[in-house]
Amino acid sequence: MTIDTPSAKTLTKAYNYCTSEGKNGSRPSKHTLNRLCKYLGYNDFAEFVEKNKVKERVYDSPDISQKDENDDSSVGTATVTNQKNWRSISIFGTFALTLIIAVYFIAENNASELGASVKCMTWTGTVYEEISCSAGSYSEYGTAIEPYDQKRFENFRRIDVDITTLFFSEQNQKPLVWYYKNETGEIEYYTAPGVHPVNGKTLKAVTEYIIEKYVPIHQNKSSSFIRD
Repeated sequence: MTIDTPSAKTLTKAYNYCTSEGKNGSRPSKHTLNRLCKYLGYNDFAEFVEKNKVKERVYDSPDISQKDENDDSSVGTATVTNQKNWRSISIFGTFALTLIIAVYFIAENNASELGASVKCMTWTGTVYEEISCSAGSYSEYGTAIEPYDQKRFENFRRIDVDITTLFFSEQNQKPLVWYYKNETGEIEYYTAPGVHPVNGKTLKAVTEYIIEKYVPIHQNKSSSFIRD
């Protein structure tokens, strides 16, 4: 069962209130106290007080039931006893709050470290790049951060092609390049099948028709040209 854990701010204020005897922080509301006690395994604050009455008896004065009911000393002793009893609850409550705050921050820290240690990946425009899963929903490239897929990470990339590119397997003539025609009419080429890394559209296997119509004779870079 998931417990509705108070926020770090609420816990800190409650802790400050208890440790400073009310001088700092804010007094925990009934709702907050009940949530804290649920975190400790109780149904609510009332059950917490009831089940921890045993802890208070160590502060009790000798039995006053045999004293005269009109005896002022009996009333005074009862008052002191009640004050000590409530002090014991406050002490235990402070310990409980401290424990909760410690556990809360440890859990938050562990969750953060776990998120940082888990690998995700994001599209850079030409290849996939490893990234922490705790980096958010989108990377600096403006692309989604997605679960790490080793096969896609290692084999999927965008490439430039020319007439010398090996488009089909020499063994069985199966395609080795897939393409996507974007909104501007440009053909993008990829080294593996699947979906487009940005818009999720399914890539198509290259064909002789696409090669003949769209593939340039050479790449538009200096290394593709013959120099004198």
